[in-house]
Amino acid sequence: MNRAIFEEVLSILDSYAHLGEETNDMGTRLIGHAPHIAPKAYVNVVYAPLNDADLHEFCERIERPVPVQFKEFLTFANGLMVFSGALRVMGYTPLKRKADTHIYNYPSNIIVPNVTGRIKGLSHEALLVGFYKEDGSYVYLGEEGKAVRFDAKGNGDLLQEWPDFDSWLLSEITDLM
Repeated sequence: MNRAIFEEVLSILDSYAHLGEETNDMGTRLIGHAPHIAPKAYVNVVYAPLNDADLHEFCERIERPVPVQFKEFLTFANGLMVFSGALRVMGYTPLKRKADTHIYNYPSNIIVPNVTGRIKGLSHEALLVGFYKEDGSYVYLGEEGKAVRFDAKGNGDLLQEWPDFDSWLLSEITDLM
């Protein structure tokens, strides 16, 4: 992921900081306190980046190619939960956890839909990285890093495409705002 794109994404998420923010013991940034949803709810969640050892462990466990842009993203943030979960960018939960699996400690675990609960019909190269709460659709990174949103509940129809991870993330966060 391009650092400038990541900074632009953070700028959008940080626009909710006036509602309150904090960083928990795991390094997760909670942005935009939303007590009308729940006493400890936040609009945006930016998980602490993976360290080198955890990134290496992830790449070994995922069982498919990991596009460079997504690896770089994980060094900036190990996943996102934006706009009260409307969009989730999955991240990795290491085998040796430093805390319990509370929603603000670890992101939606990318291993589950890619390895243990793989959606049938996807090519081996497809790496599921995102999830939309509204319709249950997913985004995967395919050949050459192209981002593809598809209907996971229906017949797998292609819903939208972007040239890469960076384009997808920035455009969707901008559109959801």
